[in-house]
Amino acid sequence: MDITISNQTDDMAIVSISGKFTIEDVHPFKDKTGPLIKDTMKTILMNLGEMEYIDSSGIGALILLTNSSKNLNIDLIIYNIQKEIMNVFKIAYLDKFFHIVPAAELKKAFPDIHL
Repeated sequence: MDITISNQTDDMAIVSISGKFTIEDVHPFKDKTGPLIKDTMKTILMNLGEMEYIDSSGIGALILLTNSSKNLNIDLIIYNIQKEIMNVFKIAYLDKFFHIVPAAELKKAFPDIHL
């Protein structure tokens, strides 16, 4: 798995995940995303367009990040989600838990940001 953080400001960041998100990737994921959970952060956009696979540990890490974000009123938005990953989320009813937005809709909300 590769994690890239871009367009980071005090109140916004884009996190892009590519490859397979498995148990081996949980600690690097937490190390990179943990510093984003702060009082000044308002929005985290999470691009999953290049994520090929996610196991239960990866899902758990996303849930923890989402809960931490919610505790500080940070809007964590997932977009560009692959069909196979979305199917996994739907089976586990995580499509109701995560804030998932189509990329086209997100571009309208954030026109100045390259998604």
